[in-house]
Amino acid sequence: MYGKTIVLAVAALGWLVASLIAFVIVAHSTFVGIGAIGLLVWFVCTRMELEKDAAVGSGWTPELIASQYEARQRMSPEQRAADHEEQTLAMHSMRFFRNLGMALTLIGAAGFLYYRL
Repeated sequence: MYGKTIVLAVAALGWLVASLIAFVIVAHSTFVGIGAIGLLVWFVCTRMELEKDAAVGSGWTPELIASQYEARQRMSPEQRAADHEEQTLAMHSMRFFRNLGMALTLIGAAGFLYYRL
């Protein structure tokens, strides 16, 4: 129980720091900052979506990629179903945040153009 409290406190502190950084960016650069944060969120979500099933390794470590493929083949049907459900939930969350990033980018661009024209 004590360890979980520490983890939650660290996570809350991380969100606080990220929020303060975002606030400073937006306060300093107004709508351009909103658009930049939107682009950053959009980029990260798209990158994670593209790499959702990618093996952790590179061309230098083909045995790692092969071992991950073999481990996936050895899964029981229940484990595959649980893995699929977990990936589906992650993809729904990622889609939401990707759309949020797109919206922030559009809001930033529209606000910038509105105040510049």
